[in-house]
Parts: sequence; structure tokens; C-alpha cells
Amino acid sequence: MRKIYASVDIGSSFIKIVVLEELYNKLNILASNCYPSDGIKKGIIIDDDKVEKVLKSAINEINESLGITIDKAIISVPINNAKYTVTEGYTTITDEDKVITSDDILNALQASIYNKIDNTMELVTVMPIKYMIDGKNEVKNPRGIRADRLNVLAMMVTAPKKNIYRYITIFTKIGVEVVDLLFNSIGDYYCFKENEFDNDITGVINIGSNKTELTVFNRGIITNSTLLADGSSEIEKDISYVYNINEDKAKTIKDMFLLLDKDYASDSEVYETRDNSNIKIKINQYEVSEIAENKLKEILEKAKKEINLLTKKEIRYIIITGGIGNIPGFDNICKRVFKEKAVVKPIEVVGIRNMAYSSSYGLIKYFINKLSIRGREYTMLSEDKQYKLVEGRKNNDNGFNIGKLFGYFFDNKEE
Repeated sequence: MRKIYASVDIGSSFIKIVVLEELYNKLNILASNCYPSDGIKKGIIIDDDKVEKVLKSAINEINESLGITIDKAIISVPINNAKYTVTEGYTTITDEDKVITSDDILNALQASIYNKIDNTMELVTVMPIKYMIDGKNEVKNPRGIRADRLNVLAMMVTAPKKNIYRYITIFTKIGVEVVDLLFNSIGDYYCFKENEFDNDITGVINIGSNKTELTVFNRGIITNSTLLADGSSEIEKDISYVYNINEDKAKTIKDMFLLLDKDYASDSEVYETRDNSNIKIKINQYEVSEIAENKLKEILEKAKKEINLLTKKEIRYIIITGGIGNIPGFDNICKRVFKEKAVVKPIEVVGIRNMAYSSSYGLIKYFINKLSIRGREYTMLSEDKQYKLVEGRKNNDNGFNIGKLFGYFFDNKEE
């Protein structure tokens, strides 16, 4: 079975969509899109109609590039006011051979959250911390083991219903079924995950346009999170103020001209424009890079302080990502602030070589991991759509469009 998955990350500045195929344990990008967003502020929907309009346009572009209609997707939801609760559950093994199956794992996890979710909250995911066989032996994956009883210790992750339901309602209106919902930070963790992260404490910092998400994982399990009100738009505000230009011009300078490490900027390179008084000005690359570097350092220092308050244990690795990571010099400043703890890596996947895609790509990787643990196979495309997709690739004389760069998967969605 061809396994095809889609994810949608709705940010305040951009909607990021990734469609990929899992083939022979490799992930191949079929389409991607980074589409200007509207109607969202600091991760929360403030105008449903605007979000619906831009989301529909973004998905239509993906549909046109693929030649089929994407009607199922994993989506990111706001991490605002999320709760993390350690919980337990168990199930009795009913198989006549007493062999633990995928259904037994699901039953144990469902038992661990049964009647434990507050009426104002919605389940986002439940991550197994450990399984116990007959109350004695601890195992990572119990599937296939003989036992009378399976216990699980798990992390139940919930978020306010009022935030989540607005997203689900909008997707339903445009004809896209929400197959799973997750936090961006889970995607970021799985996008850059190394084996050693699962044996230690790892932080994730995602610098968005007008907020920064901070999350901590303990041995691969999400345990806590918080938000900073500062994002990369603070750099634009500082440039706008210093040079008396509007923020649109400041954003262009940030994205296209400056470097985040002033040591690599040129004192002779200039950007010519007009200020708010229509006076022609020249902006020096070194000077504007210094402004950006100082603001980025300020954001990272705040993040460093806040993320260390999320856990009593020492954080060994800190993954730092976000669209601003595409600007040269980002990795240098991150490493100056976080030293050897900093994990700043490019996404080296054809079709999404852009740090803005870290969440949407990682959400699919996490989803696939859940399927693997449960021993399930799933695809978001019917056989008919898969056939149309193949035919579309054959009939595309210009080559298959692999994407633009920047310019209840089964019984239940629980773990």
C-alpha cells in the first residue's frame, strides 16, 4: 500500500503544508506550500472567515500541483494553556494465546485517560512513558509479548477546547477531515530528532513571527511548555523605528538583505529605499545586521531563562528553529547564547529545504511513528486518488512539481 500523508501548520504569518509519501522507509516530498496567512495572532484564531479563506487557497494550490484533492490532514493546534498530566491505565489480555496486540496497547492507553479529561479541555495526544508486563517487567514496545495484563504509564496532553474546535470547524467547512491534531513543538522535535535526544532532556525553541514557543521533552516525552510574546517581527519593529520606514520594508530588509551575525556583514553593502517622509536613504548592511543580531540575542536570552524554568533537570540539548532560521548567521548567534547545547540544523529534504517547514514535516514523522508502534498501516489517499496521482506525474511534461519554497487516523486520535 502506498502511504501518503499531509500536514498543515497554520502560523500567524504563513500556512505551511507538506504532502509526502513513505516508500521503503524513506519519506519523499510530493508537494509543499508556504502560503501567506491571515486572521491569526500569536497562534490563536481571531478571524474565522479570514483563516478559512487563506487556508482554502493554500490547499487549492497543493491540490492543483498534485492533480488530486487532499481531504485528510494532520493539523497543528495552539499550545497556549496546554496541560501535561502523568496518568496510568491497564488492560487484561484476552487473546487465547495471551499475546499482546496493537489493540491491547490502544486499550491500555485509552484506559489511562478514561474519565480524566477536564470538560473544558480536549485531548491532543497521549505519549506512553513505559509499559509494564504483568506489573513487573518494563518494556518499550510490548506488542508480541505474552502476558495476562498490560499496564501503561503515560503523559496525557490536553489543550482548551475553545482553541482547538475553531480549527477543526474551519477545516470541516473546507472539506478537510482532521485525522490528528498535535503541537508544533512535537513536529519540531521529530523533525530534528537524534537517538541521543530520547535518552536525555531536550528543549525546543520555535521562533515564530510574533511569538516563541518553548517546550521541554524528557526522554522523548513532552512534559511542559510556555510562550514568549516576542517573535521575529520584533526585529522588523526595531529596523522600522531606527530608519523611520514602515514594517513591510523592514521585513523585506530582514528577509533579503541583512545577516543575523554582524561579523559576516559588509560595511560597504547598502540597501537604498525611502523613509516614511519620502526621503531617500541608504541602509548599511553591517549596521542593520547589528540591530537584528542584538534583538535576536535578546529573544534567545529570554527563551533561555524561561525554558530552564520548565524543568528542574538540566537541559542537555536545545533544538532551535523557525522561519528566521533561514537567514544567514542564525546558527552562529544561537550557539553563542546556548553554547554546546544548541541544535541548529538545516532541513536537508528536497522540496522543503526551509526551516519554516520543521513543524509540518515533523508532525508527519511523529504520526508515522505512532502507526509503527501500533503495528497499523494507513494512508490519507484512496486507491483511486493514488492512481490519479501517478497518472498526473506521468502526464506532466514539465516534471512533477515537488513544491514551492518560501515565495481519527483509526479508532481514535489518541496515542
